[in-house]
Amino acid sequence: MSFDLAGLSTYTDELSTDLISKALLKPYSVQFLTVQAGKTAGTSAINVLNSNPYIIDATCGFSDATTGPGGATGNATVFDQIDLVVQAKMLKEQLCPDDLYNYWLSSQLTPSAYHETVPFEALIAQNKVDNIAQYVENTIWQGDGGSLDGLLAQATVANGCISATGAGITVPLAVGTAFDSIWGIINKLSNALKQERDLVMYMSMTNYSIAVQALMAKGNALITQYPNITNYTGDAPASFIWPGTNVTIFGAPGININTHIIVGPKKYIFFGTGLLDDADRFKFYYDPSQDVVNFMSKFKLGTAVYASQFASTI
Repeated sequence: MSFDLAGLSTYTDELSTDLISKALLKPYSVQFLTVQAGKTAGTSAINVLNSNPYIIDATCGFSDATTGPGGATGNATVFDQIDLVVQAKMLKEQLCPDDLYNYWLSSQLTPSAYHETVPFEALIAQNKVDNIAQYVENTIWQGDGGSLDGLLAQATVANGCISATGAGITVPLAVGTAFDSIWGIINKLSNALKQERDLVMYMSMTNYSIAVQALMAKGNALITQYPNITNYTGDAPASFIWPGTNVTIFGAPGININTHIIVGPKKYIFFGTGLLDDADRFKFYYDPSQDVVNFMSKFKLGTAVYASQFASTI
């Protein structure tokens, strides 16, 4: 008798969904965006719901007097749309286990002359997860240089953002003026936006570091009053609540310029991916026609921002 393993999947086949999910959702910025899963490649419309409340003393009947005179001052349920562009991406590689004989002890390889798997498959898979996660992080903000515009290009005044420039605001941030600059950017938001519960200020890691230094320069009393700063060395994501507000200051590794800071509700800034589609996966498989082990990963991503709900320094 012998073991019949034909019905078993390899390591990465068994964990394919877990690995691709980790690669797409691990990037630091993703947890500060609204994830739209199940997207196919191409452009899809995201419906955004808003309301104009007109609340008055209770009375009978439905008329202009009770429902509001219409327009901006009347009760209305308003739907708007923004386009989310998602692009399919892939990473392919061929691995020849025989090449490892020159570098690894043969004990690491199967004794068979046919090598239909590669050693260290788990480590190789994890390395690919990290590579894709870094690519996703950068692409979220910087785009792919082709079909995908990153959030840095989308979240601009020209595209409808509130201008976050003016007196008292200096970008890139400087330690001596960052405290006032951050307050100045926050104050550019309307009163209605300031009441949102999920406000995030997105900035580069350089600006984030300066923001922490500027806050610390105000004294220990302020720091200890707001003990939610998690800026441990080497611990990303880096984020904390700006004192006296409900704004999360977030240093995004993918933001590669120090002049662009944006702030607005997380629910209006989107990351689109397939993820629910079984085409998004990791896979190692042996190709007998070429006698190599192939690695393949396919995934989808894209971003969109409801610009009118954000303030931008660009």
